[in-house]
Amino acid sequence: MAKFEFLNKFKWFQKLKKIKHIEIYLVVVLACLVLLIWFVDWGGDDEGQITSVSSTSSTSKYAEELEGRLEDTLSQISGAGSVKVMITFDGVTELVLATTTDEKTSSTSNTTSSGATNSTETTTVSTEPILITENGSTNPIVLMEILPDIKGVIVIAQGADNIKVKLDLLKAVQALLSINSSQVEIFSGN
Repeated sequence: MAKFEFLNKFKWFQKLKKIKHIEIYLVVVLACLVLLIWFVDWGGDDEGQITSVSSTSSTSKYAEELEGRLEDTLSQISGAGSVKVMITFDGVTELVLATTTDEKTSSTSNTTSSGATNSTETTTVSTEPILITENGSTNPIVLMEILPDIKGVIVIAQGADNIKVKLDLLKAVQALLSINSSQVEIFSGN
């Protein structure tokens, strides 16, 4: 403690030394400061925030591509013959866009006739997607595409009259799409 002997010259330090359990108070104050720094948004521009939008056209394209690939694969099963597939989804594709956020704060103060001061602070936050221009068209930057869950699948196959073919088609759909058998119906077609 010899290092801090010079502090004994100050009156405020003498008063601090007289407080019982000063260490506990200091730890509590320090913890509050850490929590304040951790949880408070200090404002400013937040580049690269995320906004999500839904896209039905993207879901339709995804469905068509998936159905086509599934038809090609299932028609390769021995005895299946010609295959048609329809897939329904629970929701739509969600696009996660890169955005910028601009936050503006304005304050006003009014003094009443009794001398009281009323202060009002208004914060306006605006979020806009980050756009890029390529080949004359302007598009937002898409960070991620969240595809919807598959709700159900209908398979119509020429060879579905045969129970072995029907079970093979069911197993293939379950394996390829990672869905339950209760979500798949298989019918025979012509």
